[in-house]
Amino acid sequence: MRCVAIALVLGVAATVPAAGLAPVQAPVGEMVEGIACASDPTQTYTLYLPPGFETSKRWPVLLIFDPRGRSVLAAELFRDAADTYGWILVSSDNTRSDGPMEPNVVALRALWPEVHTRLPAEPDRIYTAGFSGGAAVAYVLSRSTREVAGIIACGGRFLPDDLKGNDVPIFSIAGDTDFNYHEMHDVDAFLAEQGNPHRLVIFEGPHSWMPPSLAREAVGWFELLAMTRGLRPVDNELVASLYADDLASARALESEEQLIAAARRYREMTATYAGLHDATAANAAAGRLEGSPDFKRQVKDLKRWNAFERDYFETMNRQFYLLRNAEIAPPAARMARDLRIDELKRRALEPGFEGITAQRALNALSSGLNFYLARDLTAANQYDRLVVCLELGLQVQEDNAVGWYNLACARALLGREDDAVAALERALELGFDRDELLATDPDLDTLRDRDDFKALLAARASAN
Repeated sequence: MRCVAIALVLGVAATVPAAGLAPVQAPVGEMVEGIACASDPTQTYTLYLPPGFETSKRWPVLLIFDPRGRSVLAAELFRDAADTYGWILVSSDNTRSDGPMEPNVVALRALWPEVHTRLPAEPDRIYTAGFSGGAAVAYVLSRSTREVAGIIACGGRFLPDDLKGNDVPIFSIAGDTDFNYHEMHDVDAFLAEQGNPHRLVIFEGPHSWMPPSLAREAVGWFELLAMTRGLRPVDNELVASLYADDLASARALESEEQLIAAARRYREMTATYAGLHDATAANAAAGRLEGSPDFKRQVKDLKRWNAFERDYFETMNRQFYLLRNAEIAPPAARMARDLRIDELKRRALEPGFEGITAQRALNALSSGLNFYLARDLTAANQYDRLVVCLELGLQVQEDNAVGWYNLACARALLGREDDAVAALERALELGFDRDELLATDPDLDTLRDRDDFKALLAARASAN
């Protein structure tokens, strides 16, 4: 349904310029915020024109989809890549995740013709980049238009219906403790089976956009594909430079004993540089690693911890179901035991796959408790269950100031006023600084006549 809706609104000949439409005017080399789309001024974006930009030639364009519409933050990640390779950046203010798809449909409806009619885009070189739910937006746009030259997907989910039959190249990225880590592996494996050009890179970190160095690497990879596909002239000097960078990255992974990742990089190089550069050494290195006893031990160890993670996620989902649906809300202490929070924290301190797997499980648990489940219980006015949910979330992430504030609100709504003030005090100690909420949030109304609440606000005011 989602793809059909977007296909309908983008099915017009978006590549035909509208008569009398003025091109976008913006300074070169600066992030220009709040540019309104011609077809729908409610839809805006941040624009970056690279150094050397001129309107007399066509340029590759990267459409960027952040799941919270943080257009400048997302575009800044790609500034170095845009400067290096001469790409225009168009970063939406209006894309969203964790909600209805309609805001994204509206954003795409306005952005797609904007790129074709008001910017000197090279029609065969329009790319997309998306993080988390923004990656899903990128998949949908590609499937709907069949005109996207490539996707940079970071920390997104695996959505086979949006990828099946779509031959778009995808550069997949995830943090090693991202709760969507396995989803991005699934994307890459699906593309390999389907025959798409693909690459998968993992960085150290949680569910977040990739660092700028990886953004540049991804754009460089698409430059290589553009040469292979005849979309730009072959630049032998650039090819040699990117090959040397790839080889250095693979060797660094190998020296760090990340043998599975190193072998994958060597294999990907063999595919990427076919017809551009001799990759015999990379292919041989992959074979050498894959035949080694250490590699085989790592594969066995990885399978063990992947199975542990799958089993844990089943446990987590069962516990979430109980919290939503049990006749009486389970006690937080019992749920903490059943969710094995202390065990995960202990395992997270261990080296290797065990530690990374436990950290990833804790991140998934924190996200589920502090955002998704908390959101659903709030919407259902199930404040007794919400308190349990938030207390569990704070056992996972004890220094979460927003979590303590939310717990204060939930306790206040249940009439647990002493506990609410204690939670609010902890939130302020940890740096909660939304003074407007402290002054106006109706969830806290039952606390406003209390002397200890007034003292907290007075102390906050004097500190400012």
